[in-house]
Amino acid sequence: MGIDFNESDILKDILNFKIVNRRKLEEKYGFKILDYTIEHINDFLCENNNGIIHKSKNYLYYFGKYYEELFKVDDRSINMKMSFRRELITLILLLGKEKLNIYKFNKQIRRNEQNTKNIQNDLKQILKIYNIKHSEYVKISNIEKLFESKNYDLKELRENYLMEILMRRMEKIYIGKSTYQENFYFKILQEILELKGIKYMKKLIFSYIEQSTDIISMYEKYSILTYFILNMRNTNIKFKYCIKRTAETEEFFLMMEKIYKREKLKMDYKFITLFYKKLHRKKRKPEKILSEINKAVMVEKSRETFGIKKVEIKKKKEDKVEVYSIAETSVNFGNENLLNKKLVKKYIHLDETSKIKTLVLVDVEENQILKSFNKVMKFFNFVEVVEIYHLNNFKKIITKNNTNYEQILIISNSKFLNIIRNFSDIPIFNFVLGKERGTLQSRTNILKQMIYLRTMMFQYLEFKKDRKIFRKRMNYR
Repeated sequence: MGIDFNESDILKDILNFKIVNRRKLEEKYGFKILDYTIEHINDFLCENNNGIIHKSKNYLYYFGKYYEELFKVDDRSINMKMSFRRELITLILLLGKEKLNIYKFNKQIRRNEQNTKNIQNDLKQILKIYNIKHSEYVKISNIEKLFESKNYDLKELRENYLMEILMRRMEKIYIGKSTYQENFYFKILQEILELKGIKYMKKLIFSYIEQSTDIISMYEKYSILTYFILNMRNTNIKFKYCIKRTAETEEFFLMMEKIYKREKLKMDYKFITLFYKKLHRKKRKPEKILSEINKAVMVEKSRETFGIKKVEIKKKKEDKVEVYSIAETSVNFGNENLLNKKLVKKYIHLDETSKIKTLVLVDVEENQILKSFNKVMKFFNFVEVVEIYHLNNFKKIITKNNTNYEQILIISNSKFLNIIRNFSDIPIFNFVLGKERGTLQSRTNILKQMIYLRTMMFQYLEFKKDRKIFRKRMNYR
């Protein structure tokens, strides 16, 4: 028994993060009903002598061990489930030069003609997301104009979707050769983009970034890779200056020559000049900033860093902290109207707050580290920061020996961060920095995520506590 490509993605998230919100997971991977999928994954885990994924109304959580071999899907029959099929159709819709040809697509995914109705229905459902009718799609020849008529910037949609796909599919947490399904997926992706070696590009560009630039965040690295893939054929670049080949730029030219030779394309010197400038923007290394933050944590100067406020009481001065919550007494994070609920602020005594020992990992560029950390930690006053690292410099393996912190909080620009191999029972939480403009919108986004993550953090501790009590009772019997 095996699991398919998309089930493997879900399994990575749950096993690595230890607890996930059901609704968030459905939104992230486009699943409407998770229960059947989880049942199938649990059967697979049991067959491989692993613990199962537990379910509650709002959460999925996991306490068992796992092995990297679990993610090596070797099913050569390619189980073309709806979610996987629709992902490929979305790739064609957004990234392809031509409209979806159902006959050709059927041939690509090795299905018979009876499958055409399913594909047509998939296409209709995907078009609905962008408020496009199937009849409109069939009639029009210019896809870009069709999206513009619906107030979408197709260029921006392409960039965002491709970057999301690359981060999701290329950061595998196990070591070893690619699986058959991975190779099949990238074969189709490369056909759509008319490329021959996306993985080869990623390997060379990321290696160059590590050795020759100051770029450190995963988000920025994949942003650069996406830019290169979508623009390397662009011949309309208006740029007078062209980069010269010198001792300083030799490694860059060698990398470009290898990529263009593999793709059998002629190098466009105007484009590679722009790409070089994009890679070599002036930046500083983050070690100094991280060191200063860690010193502040060590000498208990975190009050200023976290933005904890002192509230004056008439009779005497007491330290209190701001705590935010949803107005309702019972919060259901499956509720679609959650984000429209009223936020309530109250003050409680410091000695009444429960704090969770937390390792903080930042995955942003150097100029964003301090601002992002302070902005988030101002409201995460239920967290006791043990230490802060940059994700780029953090060892990507967590073992049972990590006992000085109870959880990990990642502050990042991306929702797809699955590069840590978590062999412990320590949960990982990802805070995604928003792109909202304006102080009020940014603050609202932080508060909403904080409430959602705080609930999940304490819920996991409760699950863990209940599990220990249950084990003791079973042993007593």
